[in-house]
Amino acid sequence: MPIKGGYWGKILCVDLSSKEISVKTFDDDFARKYVGGVGLSARIVYESVTKDTDPLGQGNVLVFATGPYQAARIASAGRCTVSAKSPLTGYWGMSLGGGHMGPELKRAGFDAVVITGKAKKPVYIWVNDGKAEIRDAGKFWGLETYQAVDALKEAAGDTKATVASIGPAGENMVRLACIVNDKHGFFGRCGLGAVMGSKNLKAVVIKGTLMPPIADPDKLKEIYKDVLARVKESPFTEVNREHGQAAAVVPREENALLPMKNWAQDSWTEGAAKIGTPRMTEELQIKPWACPYCVMGCHRRITNPRYESATSGPEYETLGMIGSNLLVEDLGALVEANAICNRYGMDTIELGGLLGWAFECYEKGLITKEDTGGVELKWGSGEALVKMAEKISKREDIGDLLAEGIRACVKKIPQSKPFAVEAMGMVAAAHDPRAFYGQTITTIASPRGACHLHGFAEAAELGAVLPELGISEAMDRFDGTKKGYVGAIYQDIQEFWNSITWCFFYFFSGVSLTDQLDMLNAITGWDVTPKEAQKMGERIVCLQQMFNLANGLVPEVENVMPERFNAPHKKGGAAGKVPPWQDILKEYWETKGWVNGIPTKEKLAELGLDNLESEKVPVE
Repeated sequence: MPIKGGYWGKILCVDLSSKEISVKTFDDDFARKYVGGVGLSARIVYESVTKDTDPLGQGNVLVFATGPYQAARIASAGRCTVSAKSPLTGYWGMSLGGGHMGPELKRAGFDAVVITGKAKKPVYIWVNDGKAEIRDAGKFWGLETYQAVDALKEAAGDTKATVASIGPAGENMVRLACIVNDKHGFFGRCGLGAVMGSKNLKAVVIKGTLMPPIADPDKLKEIYKDVLARVKESPFTEVNREHGQAAAVVPREENALLPMKNWAQDSWTEGAAKIGTPRMTEELQIKPWACPYCVMGCHRRITNPRYESATSGPEYETLGMIGSNLLVEDLGALVEANAICNRYGMDTIELGGLLGWAFECYEKGLITKEDTGGVELKWGSGEALVKMAEKISKREDIGDLLAEGIRACVKKIPQSKPFAVEAMGMVAAAHDPRAFYGQTITTIASPRGACHLHGFAEAAELGAVLPELGISEAMDRFDGTKKGYVGAIYQDIQEFWNSITWCFFYFFSGVSLTDQLDMLNAITGWDVTPKEAQKMGERIVCLQQMFNLANGLVPEVENVMPERFNAPHKKGGAAGKVPPWQDILKEYWETKGWVNGIPTKEKLAELGLDNLESEKVPVE
């Protein structure tokens, strides 16, 4: 069926080994099945990558993908996904990021870019209005990300071009390396920057002037006008614009969601106040740094010259993982460590989890100053944080081990396993499931490993509900009842969101699922219902699980709660609480129609995934 709107139906394919550039096409039926973003990426990666594929070998496939929302100039559309087999976990790898990449790629005439092979020498890919080139990047190799953005825009001859680049961490194939878009958008998790480095790919640079098709622009304009008015009046929008995500630090310390001393400490009231808002906003003289069309601007631009940073300032996850998790209350050190990660291209969440493990090992005598090159890994040391961020990026001293990820660290020091707060090889983000039981499934059963965004069921406990799918009232955060079921539903919807592709912060600003679908249907000409949207997401989650199973996942072994989260806090906002994770996981699998984490044949048939091997994207 021909496409009415939201898509070009075109996938740009770039083989760096052969230097061949081609285009694959898809129709409206394919689009409605896999949606875009992470769904489209999952379909492509599943088709191309096997258990034998080395994540850092030329056989891995890297996909930048948009969804139908990027065809429209609406708030929340400034997003893009990047996917591949993760070099950090060996399983499904995906990261969602802001910046201008998503909208610019759509305006350049493509829905996705699929990158295969490995260049013989450093290159970058230039995409512009339906055309693409592989260009030499020798003089850009070694540049930090913010330098690369400026230099590549100059090389492209267009300051409005968007640049997604890696820094030295990606070039060094640090397994927690990220991809940086336009100095303030970050594809952080799963080590996808290392995949670019392994391919000798410095950057993807895009400029587009084309107008993507919209099925019913007048209807979209009418719907969006009403939605935008409500968003602007939302208290969440106001707080996020003034303070950004850092506004969550103090309240999350109060309810014990915040990680403290590698998740082992109960409270950190004074420290949270020092690194959270309003102090952070006032001290750093913060200004919003928005993605395209956004009315919030949650990314932070630091204007205080004493904390000068060429990239965006720290957000909640960063402040939690390299701040409270390490008991570092020195705001200057946090800004500097965050800037190092941004410039070198490294995930701050993974860094914080790794250093939590390392600091605890140092405290217990399992790591010494000889291992660290003289750095004392003492709790609260901002100096140690900054130095270790540098060492990991450059693979110096013990930084070379940490650059391999948390499981490599535990393999090296087996007795340190209790200090490794991870699932499937990826460290937990700054959301303690002991404080919000809804985070159980996201923590232990996300397709990409320990996570906070692959099914943010914490939202249901905060009052952001889905009445269209029968979840109409806020849930008690310490009640394990139906948390497996709700975890499954929110996971499906989150992957639908990651496929359309939108910024789910707008969900907290009062944009309901019905609103989202009204806009989606106006863009595409579809008639998607809430139940179909949930089913779309379920199909995508199931496809990711199939990929993981094909790549060696044993759910009963991998989908388990980290040991630290099985020990309750003694005081604070979640004192005495531990989620009944086995019961929650069992209910989740039952809701999914999986047996011990394995989809049944009946479920695959229901989702249209039973004949996947014969379903190919036609080549133009």
